Amino acid sequence: MFNQNARIEKSAGKYGVVSNLMYHFKNLIRWEPGLFWTGILLPVPLAISNIAGNYLPALIVKGLEENWEFGYYLASILALLIGIWLCNTLFGLGETYCEEGNILYRRHYMMPYMEKRMSVDYEKLEEKEFQDNSGIAYTAIFNGRGIRQAIYNLPCCIAQLIPAIVYGVLLARISVWILVLVCISAVIQVKLLAWARRKHSEAQPILSDQAKKLEYITTQTMDPSAGKDIRLYQMAEWIMNRYEKTLDAMNKKFDEVHIWYFRRNFTDTVLNLVQNGIVYLYLIYLVTQGTLSISEFVLYFGFCNSFATLSFQSLRELLHIGIISNTFSGIREFFETPDHRNGDAALPKEQVEAFKKQAATVELRDVSFSYPGSEQPIISHMNLTITAGEKLAIIGLNGAGKTTLVKLICGFYTPSEGEILFNGVNIECFERRQYYSLVSVLFQDYVLLPITVRENISSLPADRTDENKMLRAMERADFLERYEKLPNKGDSLLGREINENAVDFSGGEKQKLLLSRALYKEAPLLILDEPTAALDPISENEIYMKYGEATKGRTSIYISHRLSSTRFCDRIILLEDGQIVESGTHDSLMAENGKYANLYELQSQYYKDEEKEKQRRRDMGEEE
Repeated sequence: MFNQNARIEKSAGKYGVVSNLMYHFKNLIRWEPGLFWTGILLPVPLAISNIAGNYLPALIVKGLEENWEFGYYLASILALLIGIWLCNTLFGLGETYCEEGNILYRRHYMMPYMEKRMSVDYEKLEEKEFQDNSGIAYTAIFNGRGIRQAIYNLPCCIAQLIPAIVYGVLLARISVWILVLVCISAVIQVKLLAWARRKHSEAQPILSDQAKKLEYITTQTMDPSAGKDIRLYQMAEWIMNRYEKTLDAMNKKFDEVHIWYFRRNFTDTVLNLVQNGIVYLYLIYLVTQGTLSISEFVLYFGFCNSFATLSFQSLRELLHIGIISNTFSGIREFFETPDHRNGDAALPKEQVEAFKKQAATVELRDVSFSYPGSEQPIISHMNLTITAGEKLAIIGLNGAGKTTLVKLICGFYTPSEGEILFNGVNIECFERRQYYSLVSVLFQDYVLLPITVRENISSLPADRTDENKMLRAMERADFLERYEKLPNKGDSLLGREINENAVDFSGGEKQKLLLSRALYKEAPLLILDEPTAALDPISENEIYMKYGEATKGRTSIYISHRLSSTRFCDRIILLEDGQIVESGTHDSLMAENGKYANLYELQSQYYKDEEKEKQRRRDMGEEE
């Protein structure tokens, strides 16, 4: 579904940090208010627990120094321990709630994501920029770090800042230089961490590429269809050697990354040793001078260690602000993709309804089309008029431009040059959904959803489906007899992958069901884009003949690479390199003895030879 960039997180955003954080909090309050308030309150118990935890050793020493009464001494320690336990319990509950809420919060973003994927113009789906933005947004929503960090890390950062500020103020009372020393050490540590992460990020594209290769190789070994070739052509040794070489290359790159982290960790250890040594010596000096008591020594040394740790952790969490901001920037930019190229255009509703009641006339005026980035046109200066009620066959070899032409007529693509008219109106003048209501298409790569037969045909909920209209459509599509045999009629489910008791149909029956759906829509223009390509020529011809009978009174376009299946059409056009090279009825084109006649004879001979071989095997009692 997503291209290879789907796992890449956005590195720079269009929006600022404050704007993205406001966007996040606005959505969080709207979708998960409990999660918002938990994040607000979460720092409180963690901060209290941290401060109390540092005070506890000093309290124990102070009680011993001052010879407190045992009951009071024990009660003081127990009260502090119970307070720490309660705060840690509350924080643990809040932390668990945030972790679970993180999953739900992500799901809220998935609905507008899916809506955007389904609402943009079809041609957007094939644009690389849209695919990249879609992949970035998908990663941000499902796999990215930013959303979790916004929900969990931001509150934790605040929870660390509160006691850090308290410790900083208290440490400044005995020496500002201790405070400066610890701050400098924390800044250096964060800089080193950022440096190591940057080196990791630089290696990530290589690691990602190697991971994809390993994943591909692994997938091939588990694919039954690949198993035949692997065994027949003895590819197992090559596959294992390729896997081993790729894994070795990946390990070497990881070793390089680990060296950078080792350097950072080693420097951290040295800095902490120097910092703690200086602080230790200074506090001992104050004790020997009588400035500090033993309990105060324990208290301030604990404060110093905690201040150093919390300062580093807070600064480290602030590094995530950029990730959080870019996460929401990527999501917002994708959501802001314009849905319709002609979103403001619309015809009067009465005019569109009138169009639905009559067969359509479609005209292409000097239409050309090239895919983005391609200089070679797929359709070149085509002029074509399809009259109301006409059955038109469009044929040609692979790559002739048949499917592209269909997508242009459907309004999926915008012509690079020229215009397409529907009943004399440029299709760009329609609001997109208005135009789609006038066209039914049966594609080769069709979709049947894992819902009921009734809902697949009507594309509507059961209570909004017109039963009589559905039965008429199935009768005209020659599907009614099969429908009547279904155990639950219209309530029969499709999709055995999801529904255990789903019904299944043969290829021909699926085509009839799909035709029923097309006829139920009652669109004035019906297009069949090689929907029967997987069937044999005889079955395809039978289905096409039924299509011809079922679509009387409508304008119909048939796309096929098998020339024999379109003889029933009023007119046949032969495409070659995006241009119409021949046009006429089957008989007139055969009489011209041109390209169509030559292709027809070649295909006929192939099918005759194929049928003779099948008959010979049947006569010999061989399996086909």
